[in-house]
Amino acid sequence: MIPETILADLRLIVGANSVKTGEALDLIHPGSDANNLNAAVMVAPRTTVETAAVLRLCNKQRIAVVPHGGRTGLVGGGVSATGQIILSLSSMNNIEMLFASAGTAIVQGGVTLHAVQEAAACQHLSTGIDIASRGSATIGGMISTNAGGMEAFRHGVMRQRVLGLEVVLADGRIMSDMAQVPKSNEGYDIKQLFIGAEGTLGIVTRAVIRLAPPDAITATALVACISVDAATSLFQQLQASHTLHLLRAEFMAQNYFLTAVENLGPPSLASIASAPIYLIVETDAVDQASAQSILENALAEGIEEGLVLDAILAQSEKERGEIWNIREDSSVIDRVYPNGHWFDISVPLQHLESWLKQFDEGIAVLGPDVRGFAFGHLGDGNLHVGVAGTASKPDKEMVKSIIYAHLREMGGSFSAEHGIGLDKKAELTTLVNPVKLDLMRTIKSLLDPNGIMNPGKIL
Repeated sequence: MIPETILADLRLIVGANSVKTGEALDLIHPGSDANNLNAAVMVAPRTTVETAAVLRLCNKQRIAVVPHGGRTGLVGGGVSATGQIILSLSSMNNIEMLFASAGTAIVQGGVTLHAVQEAAACQHLSTGIDIASRGSATIGGMISTNAGGMEAFRHGVMRQRVLGLEVVLADGRIMSDMAQVPKSNEGYDIKQLFIGAEGTLGIVTRAVIRLAPPDAITATALVACISVDAATSLFQQLQASHTLHLLRAEFMAQNYFLTAVENLGPPSLASIASAPIYLIVETDAVDQASAQSILENALAEGIEEGLVLDAILAQSEKERGEIWNIREDSSVIDRVYPNGHWFDISVPLQHLESWLKQFDEGIAVLGPDVRGFAFGHLGDGNLHVGVAGTASKPDKEMVKSIIYAHLREMGGSFSAEHGIGLDKKAELTTLVNPVKLDLMRTIKSLLDPNGIMNPGKIL
C-alpha cells in the first residue's frame, strides 16, 4: 500500500481532486485489462511540471509508476499492482496549437486521437493515422506503443508521425525536443527511444505531430480474391494506378470473414462469391464524380486477369458502414469463440501466402475443434491472428510454435503494432538478437536506474 504521507505529498503536487483512490477510482473503467487499476491509486497531473514533480517524488521514494493513456492496450502494458501508482494523462488533453500551413499540431499526451482528427479536419487535414479505438486511445499512448493502423502503408506508424517530443524522465528531468520540422539533425535522435518504449523510460507529456492531407473517400468495395498472392498483386496494381488513389486495403482470411458476416450481417455481404481471401479497399480519384466507376473498372480488370472472383461496391454511406463493420468489430470472434488466443504479427508480403498455408496446416493438426482466424492491414503485412477452441482453449505454446514458425527467417515480427507489455516478454527474450536486448537493458538502466518506470514491462 502507498503510505498516507506519500498520498498527502501527491495531493500537494497535483491537488486533492487529482489523486483518486477508493470509490473515486471505482468510477473509472479499467479498459481492456481488468488488472489495469490494481494499484488502487491514480494521479492525474495537469502540467508537465506537475508530472515532473510526481516522478521526482516517486523516484526518491522508490515507488513504481505505471503510465496510463486510454487503457486500450492489448498486451498488459497498463497493468498495475498494489504498492504502485498509476499516472494518468487524462487531465493533459489539450491541442495547444495547430498550424494548417505547416501541417503540424502541438498536443498534450492525454488528448485522444479522435479529438486531434476532428481539429485537423476543421483545417482540411488529417492525422495520417487511424485505429479502431480512436475515441479513447491517446496520442501519448499511441506514441509509447508506436501504434500503426490501417494507413501505415501510406503514412507510416507513429515513429513517422512524430516530429518532436517532450518527455519527463524517471528522476523528474524534462527532455524537450519539440522540433516542428522534419529535418532536424542535432546528434542522436533521442526522442526515438521513447517511441515504442511503453512508458518504461519516461512519460510522453507533449508532442509535435505531423499531419497529412485529408482522405476524400469516394469508393469502397468488398473484394473476393482467388489467393493471397492474387490479393497482394491487386494491392500493388491499385497502389500503382494513375487513375485512382488507394487509401485503405484491409485483409480478411476466409474463416474470419465467414464468421464475421454470419454474425454481423447484413445478408447481402454473404452473397459474395466464396473465396480464400477477402479485401476491403477504399479509393479516391482525381475525378471524384466517376470514382465509383474507376474502381469498378479496376476490379473488372482484376477479374479478367484472374485475381478477383467477385466484388461488392458500396452504393451509400450505410453500405460502406456495413462493409467496414465486419472488419472493425473483430471482437465478434471472441463472442462466438471465447476460448481463444490472439497474436499481432507482421509478415512480409512476399511470404504472406506461404505463411498462411503454414498457419492453416498447423491449425488443422490441432484437431477439428480448433479454429484459426487472420485479418489485418494488407499494405504493411500486419496480421491479427486468433486461434480458438470450440470447447476449451488450445495449448498456447503449441499455438505459438505454429504462428512463429519461420517468422524471423521470413523477415517478419512477432509484435507488429500492439507492443510487448507483459504478454510478449518471453518472445522478446527468445526471438530478438541478444546484442539488441543487451543494449535495451543498458538504456533502461541508464534512464531509469531505480526501475520505477512501468516495471516488469518489456524487459
